[in-house]
Amino acid sequence: MKTSLLITCLLLGLTACAPETPATVKQQQSSQAEAAANSLTFTGNAEIENIKKRLELTSKPGALGYIVLLNQSGQPVAYHAVKGKVTSSGKRLTRTDERWSTSSSIGYRPAASDEGTFGSSDPYIYFWDVSGRYVQWSGQYLYSDQPIRLRVEPLVISAPVVKK
Repeated sequence: MKTSLLITCLLLGLTACAPETPATVKQQQSSQAEAAANSLTFTGNAEIENIKKRLELTSKPGALGYIVLLNQSGQPVAYHAVKGKVTSSGKRLTRTDERWSTSSSIGYRPAASDEGTFGSSDPYIYFWDVSGRYVQWSGQYLYSDQPIRLRVEPLVISAPVVKK
Protein backbone atom coordinates (compact mmCIF):
# COMPACT_ATOMS: atom_id res chain seq x y z
CA MET A 1 0.00 0.00 0.00
CA LYS A 2 2.91 2.36 0.78
CA THR A 3 4.41 1.56 -2.61
CA SER A 4 1.24 2.47 -4.51
CA LEU A 5 0.91 5.69 -2.49
CA LEU A 6 4.53 6.57 -3.33
CA ILE A 7 3.91 5.83 -7.04
CA THR A 8 0.77 7.98 -7.00
CA CYS A 9 2.69 10.87 -5.38
CA LEU A 10 5.49 10.56 -7.98
CA LEU A 11 2.97 10.55 -10.82
CA LEU A 12 1.30 13.64 -9.41
CA GLY A 13 4.67 15.39 -9.13
CA LEU A 14 5.71 14.53 -12.68
CA THR A 15 2.42 15.53 -14.28
CA ALA A 16 2.21 18.82 -12.39
CA CYS A 17 4.90 20.35 -14.63
CA ALA A 18 3.26 19.53 -17.98
CA PRO A 19 0.75 21.91 -19.61
CA GLU A 20 -2.74 20.60 -18.94
CA THR A 21 -5.45 20.14 -21.51
CA PRO A 22 -8.96 18.92 -20.62
CA ALA A 23 -8.04 15.48 -22.00
CA THR A 24 -4.83 15.38 -19.94
CA VAL A 25 -6.71 16.35 -16.77
CA LYS A 26 -9.30 13.64 -17.36
CA GLN A 27 -6.58 11.04 -18.00
CA GLN A 28 -4.78 12.08 -14.81
CA GLN A 29 -7.96 11.87 -12.75
CA SER A 30 -8.76 8.48 -14.24
CA SER A 31 -5.25 7.18 -13.53
CA GLN A 32 -5.32 8.52 -9.99
CA ALA A 33 -8.72 6.98 -9.30
CA GLU A 34 -7.60 3.63 -10.71
CA ALA A 35 -4.40 3.67 -8.64
CA ALA A 36 -6.34 4.53 -5.49
CA ALA A 37 -8.90 1.81 -6.15
CA ASN A 38 -6.20 -0.79 -6.78
CA SER A 39 -4.34 0.13 -3.61
CA LEU A 40 -7.36 -0.48 -1.38
CA THR A 41 -8.43 -3.88 -0.21
CA PHE A 42 -11.44 -4.34 2.01
CA THR A 43 -12.29 -7.46 3.89
CA GLY A 44 -15.32 -7.82 6.08
CA ASN A 45 -16.70 -4.35 5.26
CA ALA A 46 -20.42 -4.24 6.09
CA GLU A 47 -21.15 -1.28 3.82
CA ILE A 48 -19.69 -3.02 0.79
CA GLU A 49 -21.53 -6.24 1.64
CA ASN A 50 -24.84 -4.31 1.89
CA ILE A 51 -24.29 -2.71 -1.51
CA LYS A 52 -23.42 -6.06 -3.11
CA LYS A 53 -26.50 -7.75 -1.60
CA ARG A 54 -28.80 -4.93 -2.78
CA LEU A 55 -27.38 -5.12 -6.31
CA GLU A 56 -27.85 -8.89 -6.40
CA LEU A 57 -31.42 -8.57 -5.10
CA THR A 58 -32.56 -5.74 -7.37
CA SER A 59 -30.77 -6.73 -10.58
CA LYS A 60 -32.87 -9.84 -11.24
CA PRO A 61 -35.26 -8.89 -14.08
CA GLY A 62 -38.12 -11.17 -12.99
CA ALA A 63 -37.71 -10.65 -9.24
CA LEU A 64 -40.85 -10.22 -7.16
CA GLY A 65 -41.06 -7.33 -4.70
CA TYR A 66 -43.68 -5.46 -2.71
CA ILE A 67 -44.24 -1.72 -2.48
CA VAL A 68 -46.45 0.52 -0.36
CA LEU A 69 -47.03 3.99 -1.82
CA LEU A 70 -47.44 6.55 0.94
CA ASN A 71 -49.09 9.98 1.08
CA GLN A 72 -47.37 13.01 2.64
CA SER A 73 -48.62 11.98 6.09
CA GLY A 74 -47.12 8.51 5.76
CA GLN A 75 -50.48 6.77 5.32
CA PRO A 76 -50.60 3.95 2.76
CA VAL A 77 -52.31 4.90 -0.49
CA ALA A 78 -51.56 1.83 -2.60
CA TYR A 79 -49.99 -1.60 -2.20
CA HIS A 80 -48.56 -3.50 -5.16
CA ALA A 81 -46.65 -6.65 -5.90
CA VAL A 82 -43.84 -5.55 -8.22
CA LYS A 83 -42.33 -7.59 -11.03
CA GLY A 84 -38.75 -6.56 -11.65
CA LYS A 85 -37.14 -3.42 -10.27
CA VAL A 86 -38.48 -0.09 -9.07
CA THR A 87 -36.68 2.62 -11.07
CA SER A 88 -36.30 6.33 -10.40
CA SER A 89 -37.07 8.95 -13.04
CA GLY A 90 -33.49 10.21 -12.84
CA LYS A 91 -32.08 7.01 -14.40
CA ARG A 92 -31.14 7.27 -18.07
CA LEU A 93 -29.65 5.14 -20.82
CA THR A 94 -27.78 8.10 -22.28
CA ARG A 95 -25.39 10.72 -20.91
CA THR A 96 -26.81 13.86 -19.32
CA ASP A 97 -24.31 16.06 -21.11
CA GLU A 98 -22.57 16.10 -24.46
CA ARG A 99 -19.20 17.46 -25.48
CA TRP A 100 -18.93 20.32 -27.93
CA SER A 101 -15.86 21.99 -29.32
CA THR A 102 -14.77 24.80 -31.55
CA SER A 103 -11.29 25.57 -32.81
CA SER A 104 -10.56 27.50 -29.60
CA SER A 105 -12.56 25.84 -26.83
CA ILE A 106 -14.15 22.66 -25.54
CA GLY A 107 -17.16 22.39 -23.28
CA TYR A 108 -20.20 20.39 -22.26
CA ARG A 109 -23.89 21.17 -22.64
CA PRO A 110 -27.04 19.35 -21.53
CA ALA A 111 -27.93 16.43 -23.78
CA ALA A 112 -31.40 15.37 -24.88
CA SER A 113 -33.11 12.80 -22.67
CA ASP A 114 -33.81 9.23 -23.77
CA GLU A 115 -37.08 10.49 -25.32
CA GLY A 116 -35.27 13.25 -27.24
CA THR A 117 -36.51 16.10 -25.02
CA PHE A 118 -34.56 18.60 -22.92
CA GLY A 119 -35.11 19.68 -19.32
CA SER A 120 -36.23 17.70 -16.33
CA SER A 121 -39.50 16.57 -14.84
CA ASP A 122 -40.64 16.16 -11.27
CA PRO A 123 -38.92 13.21 -9.61
CA TYR A 124 -40.87 9.94 -9.53
CA ILE A 125 -40.42 6.20 -9.45
CA TYR A 126 -41.97 3.69 -11.81
CA PHE A 127 -42.46 -0.04 -12.02
CA TRP A 128 -44.67 -2.76 -13.45
CA ASP A 129 -46.92 -4.77 -11.19
CA VAL A 130 -47.30 -8.54 -11.50
CA SER A 131 -50.12 -8.08 -14.02
CA GLY A 132 -47.90 -5.98 -16.26
CA ARG A 133 -49.53 -2.64 -15.38
CA TYR A 134 -47.24 0.38 -15.41
CA VAL A 135 -47.31 2.44 -12.19
CA GLN A 136 -45.67 5.83 -11.68
CA TRP A 137 -45.50 7.51 -8.25
CA SER A 138 -44.08 10.84 -7.12
CA GLY A 139 -44.33 10.39 -3.36
CA GLN A 140 -42.72 8.40 -0.59
CA TYR A 141 -42.71 4.62 -0.67
CA LEU A 142 -41.63 1.52 1.20
CA TYR A 143 -40.17 -1.38 -0.80
CA SER A 144 -39.33 -4.91 0.30
CA ASP A 145 -38.51 -8.25 -1.27
CA GLN A 146 -41.01 -9.80 1.18
CA PRO A 147 -44.74 -9.04 1.58
CA ILE A 148 -45.38 -6.05 3.85
CA ARG A 149 -47.94 -6.36 6.63
CA LEU A 150 -49.97 -3.19 7.09
CA ARG A 151 -52.16 -2.21 10.05
CA VAL A 152 -53.90 0.51 8.02
CA GLU A 153 -55.57 -0.59 4.80
CA PRO A 154 -54.45 1.39 1.73
CA LEU A 155 -56.96 3.05 -0.59
CA VAL A 156 -55.82 0.86 -3.52
CA ILE A 157 -54.65 -2.72 -3.46
CA SER A 158 -53.40 -3.99 -6.78
CA ALA A 159 -55.00 -7.27 -7.74
CA PRO A 160 -53.79 -9.43 -10.62
CA VAL A 161 -55.80 -9.10 -13.81
CA VAL A 162 -57.74 -12.26 -14.63
CA LYS A 163 -57.68 -12.88 -18.37
CA LYS A 164 -60.46 -14.92 -19.90
